[in-house]
Amino acid sequence: MNLKLKDLINIGIYAAIYFVMVGIAALICVFLIPGYSYVYIPVPTALISGTVFMLAVARIQKFGAITIMATVMGLFFFISGLFPNALLPAILFGLLADGIAYAFKYKSKQGLLISYIVFAFSNIGPIIPMIINPESYAIQLADRGKDASYISAAFSSLLDNTWLIVIIGTIVAAIIGGLFGQKMVKKHFKKAGIV
Repeated sequence: MNLKLKDLINIGIYAAIYFVMVGIAALICVFLIPGYSYVYIPVPTALISGTVFMLAVARIQKFGAITIMATVMGLFFFISGLFPNALLPAILFGLLADGIAYAFKYKSKQGLLISYIVFAFSNIGPIIPMIINPESYAIQLADRGKDASYISAAFSSLLDNTWLIVIIGTIVAAIIGGLFGQKMVKKHFKKAGIV
């Protein structure tokens, strides 16, 4: 990994900014999609976080940075009580995205775009149980003290193909967000001497 203290500080800053982006994405979902819309959070997150990811990778071209950013979000899910398995996808997708960026030496635009698309799935942990095993998810919600009306509302917005919408939507949003992020880094941050 060979990450130094300066790198870890920078990772912490970008992870915090990414955390804010996820929060903004959650608000977008709440205001634009009726019902229990949290299941769609990965889509707007992927759309608006490309610049943060591309800037972080441009500043910290070392293996481990992407994994740590993803893991920080996963830890938040875990600590917030959004089911223990919310952490695992964050780590796995973070590692995979890290490996892709590393394989392309952090220089290839296409390689970094693929890395970002994979990274965009690092925050799907909380919604996987809801899509794969809704019965178990409902039991877990009840165990967390949620009443029947809340649980009913949570599932009323789900469609048979919700998982497909989330996957395709996240990929498309990540492509748009990643390309925008690359453009922003080149146009503004490189000129400003930040990267």
